[in-house]
Parts: sequence; structure tokens; C-alpha cells
Amino acid sequence: SSNRLIFFIPEVYHIFTGVAIKELVYCQLLQLATKFDFTHTHWRRAYNDFDKVNVETAITKLEIFLAALGGAVVYKGPDEDSPVYFNGDDLPNHLERLAQEQNVQQFLDFLIMRIRTILSDTRMSSIVGTKDDVKLIQWLEDYIGKNNADNGQLTIIDLSIVPSDVIHIVVSVISRIIFESLQRYRRQNNKVLPTVIVMEEAHNFISRYNSESEEISPSRMCSQTFEKIAKEGRKFGLGLVLSSQRPSELSPTVLSQCNTFLLHRLVNDKDQEMVDKLVPDNLGKILNELPTLPTRKAILLGWAAPVPILVEMNELPKEHRPHSEDPDFWDVWTGKEERKIDWGTIVSEWQKDDTKE
Repeated sequence: SSNRLIFFIPEVYHIFTGVAIKELVYCQLLQLATKFDFTHTHWRRAYNDFDKVNVETAITKLEIFLAALGGAVVYKGPDEDSPVYFNGDDLPNHLERLAQEQNVQQFLDFLIMRIRTILSDTRMSSIVGTKDDVKLIQWLEDYIGKNNADNGQLTIIDLSIVPSDVIHIVVSVISRIIFESLQRYRRQNNKVLPTVIVMEEAHNFISRYNSESEEISPSRMCSQTFEKIAKEGRKFGLGLVLSSQRPSELSPTVLSQCNTFLLHRLVNDKDQEMVDKLVPDNLGKILNELPTLPTRKAILLGWAAPVPILVEMNELPKEHRPHSEDPDFWDVWTGKEERKIDWGTIVSEWQKDDTKE
């Protein structure tokens, strides 16, 4: 194919303010131009095929123009997304100094106050605390695993009592670090490290959002993180297993990347409508059983099964079962089953000062 170089120069007369610079660069480009076209308020100049000398000449002129404007400053080093430790207390102080230097305190005072309030909240101490005893390499070994899985092959992260104000940010950051670490692992080793993230109650973290809205919320950012993992994670060895009682509330982008579905009892109309779209019309009758499926029964469909089939989960020993059984209302209320109450222990744990740990 032919080589073609296209310059998009908006408001060209505002950019080239110096006469000498304008003649130096703009006229050089003009010599290469063969046709002109106006699109809205921007000039588009398309150039026919040209040789290497012309390209190098144009680049040289542009470099001279850039140098006349003061040159380009390229920052080298970690950016705001790099997992580098810093003291959280330094952030509001730094913002305050910048505000004073730029004389914009009135615009940043409320933001700085909110940051300091969050940093002083004991509920957030384990998340945004100033402890520096946890290193990145230690975090990766604890959460992803050591060499040869010396510390086990399973990591369980309990988020049940994490404050709702930050839970989406916590989940998003953890997932991003895992994803980026596996990307770097592949780049250095030319192999993938097979890893799977299992999300319980996934609709809380990968929820559907209005893509046309300009609102940037923690919930939306968390969903977008998992959308990226769902679309790109496979080539880096990262998979997703999502568990949800409300599949209709999940992000459509993530659902479209799922290749196997294990459907337990669903009674909500919206959830059933969403599931109907997953199977061909001639196999839709099997989904009529969803509202009446008994415990431990499910319908398996997708890549793992050539056709949708009804399966039964193995019954786990009592010591291995999750603590999610139906409450024994009647037995407890009628005294058939005893429930001891010790609110003192609960209050003591509830009111403890996390900063002293």
C-alpha cells in the first residue's frame, strides 16, 4: 500500500503565531500539499505519495518549530497509576501548597477538607492508612501466590464489612493490580500465569450503567475495570467466574464475554428475559424450568455443554458447606434450637479502635 501522511491542524493561524515559524513550517507543508479540503472549522490537508526525504524534511521543520516554542517536556518515571507507596497524609498538604502557589485556595479548600476527613476515618485506616510495612512484592505473593504456589493456590478476600463508601474502589484497585501484574509477567516470561478471579455477588461490583452519562462514579469505574479484564484478560491468562442472583443487573459487556452459564433457580422476570437471549429459540423450552428448579439443580449451557442440560450439584459435607442456609426461624422461635446471645463480645469488636492494631 502507498505511504500517506495526513496532518490535522486545527486553527492553524492561532498555532503558528510567529511569522518566521509560520513560513518555515507551514510553507514547507504547503509545498507537499496537492489538494485542500475544509471540514467544519478544521483544515484537513491530504498529501499524495512522497519519498523519505520529504518526510524527514517535514519532521525537521516541525522539530525546529517545537524548539522555538520551548520544546517538549517528557515526564519519565511512575505515574499516578503506579503501585508506589506514598504517605497519604502528604497528599492534602501537597495540594494545599499548590493551591497557595496558584492562589486558588477557594476552589480546593473543600476538596482538601474531604481528603483529610477520609484519612482520619478509623474505618478507612486499613485501606488508606500510612503504614509502610506492606511491600508490593509481599502483596503479590499473598494475593496471587508465591513461586510454585508455596503458600497455597487459593486466596479469599472478605469484603463483607468494608465500608460501602470505598468498596468499589478497593475491588477495582485489587483487580487492576492483579491484571497488570499478569500482563507484566507475560511480557517478561513470554508465558501466561493462569489465574481466575471469582466474584461472589458480582452484581454489586460489575453493575450495568448508562454509557451515555458523563457521571464518573466509583461503581462505574469498578465495572469498567472488569469490562477490560473480560475483554483482554484471556490473552494474559486471567479468567473470570461471576456468581450473581441478579444477572439482569450485570454489565452487558461482561456478560457478552462469558462463554459458559450455570443457571440455578430464577424467579425474576427481568432475569429470565436476559437468560432467554443466551440460547437459541428451539432450546428455549428448557428454560421454562428455571422458576421451579429445586436446590442443587441447575441448567448448564454454553461452551461447556453442546446443548443445555440439567445437572445436579454434589452434596457437600456439612463442614464444607457455605454459611448460606435458610434461617431456622420456626425452630429458634419455638425453642427447638438454642441461640446464645452475647452482645458484649459483638460490641467490643464493633467499637474497637482499628488504629491501635
